[in-house]
Amino acid sequence: MATIKDVAERANVSTATVSYVLNGTGTVTEATRQRVLAAASALSYQPNHAARSLRSRSRTLGLVLPGRAARLSDPAMAELVDGLAEAAAVRGYFILLASAGDDLPEALLGEQLLRGGRVDGLVLLDLRADDERLRHLLTLGAPIVCAGPPQAGQGCPCVGLDSYGGARAATSHLLALGHRRIAQIAPPSDLAESELFFQGYADALAEAGVELEPSYTVESGATQDDGMAAMQELLALPEPPTAVFAASDTLAFGAMHALRDAGVSVGSQISLVGCGDAPLAAHTHPPLTTLRAPRHALGVALAHRLIGQVERQPGGPDTALGMQLIVRRSTAALRH
Repeated sequence: MATIKDVAERANVSTATVSYVLNGTGTVTEATRQRVLAAASALSYQPNHAARSLRSRSRTLGLVLPGRAARLSDPAMAELVDGLAEAAAVRGYFILLASAGDDLPEALLGEQLLRGGRVDGLVLLDLRADDERLRHLLTLGAPIVCAGPPQAGQGCPCVGLDSYGGARAATSHLLALGHRRIAQIAPPSDLAESELFFQGYADALAEAGVELEPSYTVESGATQDDGMAAMQELLALPEPPTAVFAASDTLAFGAMHALRDAGVSVGSQISLVGCGDAPLAAHTHPPLTTLRAPRHALGVALAHRLIGQVERQPGGPDTALGMQLIVRRSTAALRH
């Protein structure tokens, strides 16, 4: 990707002259102006507004909503955005939300926002294990913070949830109730947090001396339909599980539907744990035992970390916010 220095060398002028021409400031001859514009065009150079000085900041933080979470009707997403906006407002910043689509992928949308000077930095959601979006955006040299596990951001600061600790706590809760055939409805394997969910689950089983059964881990998507399909797959096993930990409340709600359709009682016949503590979790039948994810606090932490980058303040270590197990009636002691 061409820099202002590349344009200056091609046009045989100083970088200051290139800046004068592209910004319409200073005084240059028409011949020099045309030479700079021709060099910029030949190199496909675009000014990186996000890297400009403090006086030209937009005081706006960008959040590109990925396709799988583009609807703000999702309570978890709305809670995160609320925290992000609240913390940004305290520091005198605004939030710009932009939805990606098939015609404009997240990385290109984020690049447009940064290069166009619309935002000073970006929050990147749903960090993936091998994230091409992040690799592309990091080439811009602009402030970026990832919502994901510590040290998963390829050098980019990360603020996320303690997926490992949460999965371990949920699995340990089921073990304490006497369950040994414990299944996991896992998140998509391309997410950076997926391995941590699995490892927390596996370590809790190992600590209790329970052998890991590969068929009890079913990778799923993100919707209730995905949760239903995963639960149906588990029920079809020769020895179905007596307890299930789902990586989100949405997946757990889908699992509840599958259990109800199969005539299986949640809680008394199969224990079920979700993750997130969505508002509906306390009002399902029976109420869902789940991990409470501090989504508002996550949004606040992401805003603080990104503003720190924008203002070139020293950054602290990556952060993982703890999740609290909320025990309700969807889990019960194993019946022998």
